[in-house]
Amino acid sequence: MKEARLRPEDIPADLCTHIFYAFASIGGLTLQAKHPNDLNAYQGEQPLYPRIMKLKEKNPDLKILISCGGWGNSGEFDSLASSESSRKNAIAFCRQHGFDGVDLDWEFPTANNRENFGLLTRTMHIAFKKEAKKSKKDRLLLSLAVAAGEVLVKQGYDVPVLCNYVDMINVMTYDLYGSWTGKIGHHSALFHRRGEKGVERDLNTNSSMYNWIKAGCPRDRLIIGIPGYGRAFTAPGNDPVKSYGEAGSVSSISSPYLGESGLLAFYEICKKELSEGFKRYWHKEHEISISFKDGIWIGYDDPDSVRNKCEYVKRESFAGAMIWALDMDDFSGKFCQKNRKRRLKRFPLVNAMKEVFEKVEITTQMTTLPIQTTTLTNETILLNEEFQILLDQMFEEALSSSSTLFQSYFVLLYIFIINYFIES
Repeated sequence: MKEARLRPEDIPADLCTHIFYAFASIGGLTLQAKHPNDLNAYQGEQPLYPRIMKLKEKNPDLKILISCGGWGNSGEFDSLASSESSRKNAIAFCRQHGFDGVDLDWEFPTANNRENFGLLTRTMHIAFKKEAKKSKKDRLLLSLAVAAGEVLVKQGYDVPVLCNYVDMINVMTYDLYGSWTGKIGHHSALFHRRGEKGVERDLNTNSSMYNWIKAGCPRDRLIIGIPGYGRAFTAPGNDPVKSYGEAGSVSSISSPYLGESGLLAFYEICKKELSEGFKRYWHKEHEISISFKDGIWIGYDDPDSVRNKCEYVKRESFAGAMIWALDMDDFSGKFCQKNRKRRLKRFPLVNAMKEVFEKVEITTQMTTLPIQTTTLTNETILLNEEFQILLDQMFEEALSSSSTLFQSYFVLLYIFIINYFIES
């Protein structure tokens, strides 16, 4: 349906600080354009890459990153760490098409991938830094989309390493409830509620962010995720607040735009509330919205809950907030406005984010910070830039050396140097 298609030209250039173009594919250990219209004209429309880049002509401060991987497309991440050619390809891909960096969306690394994922981020950061020095261009950014749950965080991520070598950690604080839980719950609640116990007590944004803090990630790297969609359940009774936590199945309610049962874009939920008799409720403890009618229970975020979450970001000194995804917001302004005689308000969710953050000049989506902080046993150590470059060079030589003795020597030397900084 054409009215549900977001075009690059529909995005205000000053709406966000960063845009992630999802997705590129990983094939043969290289980044590749994934969709037929990424680089070529398709079905009468011009290619998307150059069209999205035109936004930077209007806003030179806008950063556009290419996301690779995504759900069901993360199979080759584990092999990338050991491939120098793949790192060079990522740099060439970004420079050729105008991207400002790479976002790695690995869903999800396991305990067997933990070490290699840390190695991948370190080697990519080193390669990006060297290329920037040689080309005299801004260093390419490195970003991660990561799991929220405590078990996945502990098993799959070497958190101190990742948070030291990437610019942004985008925590996917959504999809915390769904068909897999067997219970009715909001998939992106801000806080837990009284009476919740065990795992259910942790199925919220606040607990998810603290999973990363407790694992050793600085707050100024962490970005909360806000969904532009809701998840629908079939609920017993007529009280949507009391239905929370009850046994329930995913609703068969159909989405004509997203094409998946039980999943509704924000603009679809607006339409149901304005013209189909759905009523909006507010859950005080979780600080989120619920839409309900005739046993259909939809947990979603609206501008009020988005403002709440962004105020939370400011209180907790996190780096920012991101939304998945722009095309699920009411980008046309035709669905969520009660008084159609007034000027259409487009992107109400993202504009709610912007409204909160611009009060104190915090970025709308995410803040890029210099990578000079190493987190070790919850202490912050600032390393001299030249010294860090020397360590990086030694690290690369150790990786390429066939001598186990040399690799062991480097590790011991690195530990000695770090200990020196701690003790001094």
